[in-house]
Amino acid sequence: MKLEYTDGCICTSLTVDGKETVDMSGEALKEVIRKLLDRESDLAILQDIWRDLVMSQGEFEDLGQCEECGDYITRYTLEI
Repeated sequence: MKLEYTDGCICTSLTVDGKETVDMSGEALKEVIRKLLDRESDLAILQDIWRDLVMSQGEFEDLGQCEECGDYITRYTLEI
C-alpha cells in the first residue's frame, strides 16, 4: 500500500495507492488509518491523534483566562 501526502500552493493531496482519499468511502479510509495506528509506537504521535479526535468530536468548554500568565484555558470532553 502506497500512501502519499502532497502539500503546497493549491495541490494538497492525500492518496492511497494513487486514489484520492476524498474519493474513498469513510470505512475504506478508516481501515487505512487503523493500519497506520497499528504501526505507530511513538507515544507523542499517538497523543496528538488522540487530542485531535477528542477536539473534533468532544464538547468544548472555555474555562477562562489565567490571571498569572494570561493564557486561555479550554477543555474538551468526549464520552464514548
